[in-house]
Amino acid sequence: MNKEAKILIGVGLVIILGGWALAKFGPKTEKFVPPADLGKLVRDDSHGTHGARAKVTLVEFGDYQCPACAAAHPVLKQIVEAYKDNPDFTFVFRNFPLTEIHNAAEISSEAAEAAAEQGKFWEMHDLLYEKQSEWAGSQAEGFLIGYAESLGLDVTKFRQALDQQKFANVIKTDRADGEALKINSTPSFFLNDEKMVGVPVFETLKLKIDEKLK
Repeated sequence: MNKEAKILIGVGLVIILGGWALAKFGPKTEKFVPPADLGKLVRDDSHGTHGARAKVTLVEFGDYQCPACAAAHPVLKQIVEAYKDNPDFTFVFRNFPLTEIHNAAEISSEAAEAAAEQGKFWEMHDLLYEKQSEWAGSQAEGFLIGYAESLGLDVTKFRQALDQQKFANVIKTDRADGEALKINSTPSFFLNDEKMVGVPVFETLKLKIDEKLK
């Protein structure tokens, strides 16, 4: 083999190895994800701080027994407070109970919906997250009834709603919408059609909202 042939082989090896390294370690393109189906994100009867729809909508799919959701709750309360006078922003909560791993996920969602029937959805929503460590066990129903009493609800009506699983179809629809949007963990969020997963940082989330409000 002459010197010129050896050089050509060497150059070829460098090109091949370089291409392999780029493919393995270089920047990767992400698969295009189409915008979320807004019909699955928010329904006309969804619980929203400024109604179900606004120019900028932050939707959470959450589980009341999920520790990460409880950790996200104070951030979301800050967000709601920051935009409480801005009708162009709404925060919407959708039920996504992880019943496979949380024994009281379903009944806590039922409790929030039963409170909503009496005009106290957000009050119960907040209590469930703020007192999660108290009720998230085998005796959940007793605590939930106590919260209903503390909120001044008709406890008989509330208890009947829990016993009859009156809002099971509402919760089932919420979860089905979430699954259609490829959600498999909580908390999961959509800021308009931008998906975010995990506990948000207040400053980062607020910047995103402000940008979309412009």
